Amino acid sequence: MAHQVIRNTIVYFSPTGTTRTVAKSIAQGLAINPREFDLTLSTERTKTLLLDEAEFVLFAFPVYGGRLPGLVREFLVQLPKGRRPVAAVVVYGNVGYGDALLELYDLCVNRDYEVKAAAAFVGEHSYSHVLGRDRPNSADKESARVFGVGIRQTLFGNWAVAREALARGPKSQLRNYGIPPSVNFALRPHACEACRLCVRNCPVGAFQNGDPKIIDPGKCIACAACVKLCPHNARTFADDDFLDEVAMMVASNAEAKRPATFLPPNLPEYMG
Repeated sequence: MAHQVIRNTIVYFSPTGTTRTVAKSIAQGLAINPREFDLTLSTERTKTLLLDEAEFVLFAFPVYGGRLPGLVREFLVQLPKGRRPVAAVVVYGNVGYGDALLELYDLCVNRDYEVKAAAAFVGEHSYSHVLGRDRPNSADKESARVFGVGIRQTLFGNWAVAREALARGPKSQLRNYGIPPSVNFALRPHACEACRLCVRNCPVGAFQNGDPKIIDPGKCIACAACVKLCPHNARTFADDDFLDEVAMMVASNAEAKRPATFLPPNLPEYMG
């Protein structure tokens, strides 16, 4: 169905900043300065997201092991139901987006939202500087902006994304996401300058008593923000089995993936 939109909102979870970059690039194509709801820090996730009936919402989340992060799912299932237009976007590290986009689609539909557009964009992998190196790059950002233009066009028509376009299998086959058991974020003590950037940016408060040298494995979701964001390279991956898994991922995914977008097939020519 066509929608009369009075406000745009982007909702994202982005521990390493990659998904935020994609979401903001899409917002440029929407051509209306949106309000932002950043779920990355736990203090923000406690806030209530109030949605108007005539409000478009862009959801953008990273892919962890082919699924959405659990805390994202917990947030989404509490959103108010209502017939409103949304776009579902996931960002993955050049390996594959698995069931994450389908999972996000189902969560939206279960809130009675109409998915007007969907996409999977590529970013640098959280566990590697080789997989998806320096992505999203300028071409990715432009693709995201053009995708935003496409979203704007869908709001005025009856188009909606069909589940069959995204499905890789029935919902019962969705894989359970689990934190890789061998992930170990080792600290290089002499490199750490106790700037506490890792502590301030940890999305789950996994540092015990705010100490940058001690991570609580019971809270850690292995997002690798403490590795990627450290300006001193003080933290790294230390488990040989895990490093072997990453090396195999790099070897089997050397070819750069392209964004996958789901928009109406009859958009104006300037969409490219």
